[in-house]
Amino acid sequence: MSGLGTFLVALAGPVVRKALVSLGVGVVSYAAITAALNAALDAAKTSLNGFTGDASMIVAKSGVFVAMGIVAGALVARVSLMALKKLEILK
Repeated sequence: MSGLGTFLVALAGPVVRKALVSLGVGVVSYAAITAALNAALDAAKTSLNGFTGDASMIVAKSGVFVAMGIVAGALVARVSLMALKKLEILK
């Protein structure tokens, strides 16, 4: 019975290690990408705040801020899929 236990521990060790490494890399890369995109969105919103009243209303009504959020979400999704393919979790 000890041979079976040793075999199971030897089999599960690399799988658990790969899962923990994948989770760690995913969390770190997600945090970095989210921080970078939030900084870029804040900078873009700050630069758009310099518009005059009428121009800023047109920008707000046209949905520029929503569009920037959608683009940021798409970038995060794309980078996440690239990371999954690189880690061979998704083929």
